[in-house]
Amino acid sequence: MSAFRAAILLAVLSLSASDIHFPKDMRTDVQFPPIVKRSDSGLPDGHLRPLGYQRKPEGRVKEYQELLAPREFWEQHVQHRVPLVYRQAIVKAPAFIKWQTDEYIREKYGDLDVLIEKKVEARGSSPQRMSLNEFLDNYEYEDWYVVSLLPDPMRAEMMVPRSLLCGTFRQHILESNLWLSAGGTSSVLHYDADHNLHCLVSGRKDFIMIHPKYAEQLDLQEKKKFSGSGYSTMNMDMINVFTNRDIAKVPWTWATLRPGDCIFIPSGYFHQVRSYGRSMAATIMWSPLPEFDDSDCATTDIDKHTALSEVNLMWTYKKGDKVIDMGYMNVEVVRQGILQILTERNTTRLTAELFSQMFEATVLDEGEELTEEDREDMLEVFGILDQKKKGYVTLEEIKDMDVAVLKNVARHLDNPHGPVVEDHDHTHDEL
Repeated sequence: MSAFRAAILLAVLSLSASDIHFPKDMRTDVQFPPIVKRSDSGLPDGHLRPLGYQRKPEGRVKEYQELLAPREFWEQHVQHRVPLVYRQAIVKAPAFIKWQTDEYIREKYGDLDVLIEKKVEARGSSPQRMSLNEFLDNYEYEDWYVVSLLPDPMRAEMMVPRSLLCGTFRQHILESNLWLSAGGTSSVLHYDADHNLHCLVSGRKDFIMIHPKYAEQLDLQEKKKFSGSGYSTMNMDMINVFTNRDIAKVPWTWATLRPGDCIFIPSGYFHQVRSYGRSMAATIMWSPLPEFDDSDCATTDIDKHTALSEVNLMWTYKKGDKVIDMGYMNVEVVRQGILQILTERNTTRLTAELFSQMFEATVLDEGEELTEEDREDMLEVFGILDQKKKGYVTLEEIKDMDVAVLKNVARHLDNPHGPVVEDHDHTHDEL
């Protein structure tokens, strides 16, 4: 062997596996829902196959070509937590045209930070934080995808569908999320605490939807304190029918989103999602409140194009923010919960003792006792509310309390979804 060939061979052999990158499969022509065939091997149908192969679906999620008015949306779907698909709901948004290329995203928004997770979703793993430029440089080769708050500047190019443009929906929008991946991602089967309108800009997404009443048959992870969400521990790519015997009894419906389509995923509704191609989506999350107030709808033009930047969101992100505040609770629910306790106890003062009782009833499971660590947490949260350090907080102070204070309570009760950036000198706009 010549010295030149030997040098080339040595260079190749010295490469580590992490130095060799292969582009992702960007195809979107996938069979879905899967074709379910009876097993002739003696094994249960769909054993060690992806979720969906264990039984045929019941049918499609209900579809609409025209968007419902807010009151119709509430009465026919949101109130009863019934999913729907809107076809071509966001085609008039500038994002639908402009966000089709990485070049535009890089040029316009590349310096903004986002949260990154692994391709095959593993609940409990910690996201990374990086700039969109860094992500776009690598995502076609790395097992990454973006799931992050939609940065404030990008909200101007995304629209709000008419179904959300008045009443309780518009008044209680919590956050908007950005999703971006290449070559396919797979989520766990999970449910979220809030209502979600998930709108696809590019690529393809397939959804398996399961009613909440089948929760006991889905092998759920134990729910964490303060969390309104949960997920199944089953391996979505290889369902073991012997250890998950009930899965073949669970009915499911399905939906496929193409660019411009949106799906409404009700609070608490189980869903498993697979993405294909260069998949980019934006979601709008809002609180699952028990009543719908449409008193402002008569004076609101819901057919006027409305950018997402024109509506108030509780949790937002702009360049320089220390934390990307994603997935936190609705702080107005915290306010209303405290006011309800004061009304029920016929008092106008929230003391540490009364807050301790509320904290215990909210946080602890039945039969569980307050630990010393829980008590310390409780006192720290009460200290955030008791800004004047009087030892109590009045009913009027709770009513008038700044949202920023209640956000600090939420941040204390729940860990941030992503890493915290140190040494930053910016403050966050409170919307």
